[in-house]
Amino acid sequence: MRGDKLWVGLALGLVAPAIGFLIYCIIITQLIRREMTLSYFMFDMVMGLRRNLAPALSLSLFADVGLFFLLDRRDMHRAMRGVIGAMLFYGVLIVIAIILWGRELLS
Repeated sequence: MRGDKLWVGLALGLVAPAIGFLIYCIIITQLIRREMTLSYFMFDMVMGLRRNLAPALSLSLFADVGLFFLLDRRDMHRAMRGVIGAMLFYGVLIVIAIILWGRELLS
């Protein structure tokens, strides 16, 4: 299949969580917390507080899971490997954040 390459899956797997995070922030600011602006929620509430960064990264990985199953439906197995690699990369980033910032993230 066209596009069934490891680097395509890796690129999509690295971009999909950012898009998933943006969609999550839009849902929160438009449906749940209407008093917050999108930029305030993204940059001050989530990325501005260390304790919110690892859970937000973890939550945004659901976009990679959806992408993985979409590629599975299209029998793009090499691209699926790239998505798994991107998920592992994000997982390492989350573990590093927890190790560096310690208990502040877990409280």
